[in-house]
Amino acid sequence: MAALPFAAAAQQQYTINGTIGKVKFPATAYVVYQERGQMKFDSATVQPDGKFILKGNVSVPMKAFVMVAQNGEKLNSRPSPDQVGVYLENGTTEITTPDSLFRAKVGGTPLNRDQQEMISLLLPFKKTEAEMNAGFKKAEGKSQEQAQIQQAFESLALAKLQIQMGFIESHPNSLVSLNLLRSAVDPDKYPEKANSLFNGFSAELKASPAGQSYLNKIGKAKALTVGGMAPDFVLKNTKDQEVSLASFKGKYVLVDFWASWCGPCRRENPNVVKAYQKYKAKNFTVLGVSLDGGENAKEKWMDAIAKDSLNWEQVSDLKGWGSYVVQLYHINAVPANFLLDPAGKIIGRDLRGEELEAKLAAIL
Repeated sequence: MAALPFAAAAQQQYTINGTIGKVKFPATAYVVYQERGQMKFDSATVQPDGKFILKGNVSVPMKAFVMVAQNGEKLNSRPSPDQVGVYLENGTTEITTPDSLFRAKVGGTPLNRDQQEMISLLLPFKKTEAEMNAGFKKAEGKSQEQAQIQQAFESLALAKLQIQMGFIESHPNSLVSLNLLRSAVDPDKYPEKANSLFNGFSAELKASPAGQSYLNKIGKAKALTVGGMAPDFVLKNTKDQEVSLASFKGKYVLVDFWASWCGPCRRENPNVVKAYQKYKAKNFTVLGVSLDGGENAKEKWMDAIAKDSLNWEQVSDLKGWGSYVVQLYHINAVPANFLLDPAGKIIGRDLRGEELEAKLAAIL
């Protein structure tokens, strides 16, 4: 759990009034937060009428979690405790729920009202995502049906992102917006939008530790945008020979991040094969970088290469998400790719299907 403070002039005195409809007694309510690198909490007994009051002081407004341990259990008795996110700030926060805190409504103070507004805006997406996940699981073994659900999920994610960015733009002075920006808008994927939304914040939010951390990510992402130079790396191929990205200079190369376990990657592979076959004689090639890892990783990796006819250089350290190239290229999802010119400059990112075909046709 990350603490998300921002600059404030005075200490914050918070009060949390909670009401739970159904409770298994004895029960204790906790507010858990992190301050100056240390985990802290305050607690209060839930009364017979389901009410509790938590009071305390924090140095700055910050995100926290209210949790309830029921039936005499301890705070960490369950892997997924009953909890709800709140903001600790001056004033009284109100929490009401008929039973679980997962269904609680939070309000009372400016930041908590902002958060509840955001939750209400995103609630329809949450319900649809749950339905899609259930449908995807039910369609196991039916690749075409799962592919359709995956495509619909990606469209839903884009629609959700538009709502999230709209909220951020309409609440430029809210810590809730900064936290939402950090979680929803990846500077590597949306560098211009990330920069634009961040610049719309108040000076106070931008100067906060969380704001400066995000600004640092924006700076690093700029190095991997179109026009920047791709950082070099060295990994072993399927024959345990070291291969460097620098050795591909002089050619147009698609650095393709994928994995044998990645369904969207495997569905995209035929498009990459088609592009490779069409342009390999025109100074173009592909360098596959696998994020396979774990038990039998090399066997699964090589089996996928053979099944998908990936007849170009493939490299991996078989450490999955622990690979150093994941950090080097800020990879947080696959498939992902970077198209480089003969000098090693990035001229395209995340090109797939017809988009990849059109880009290669234009330059080759």
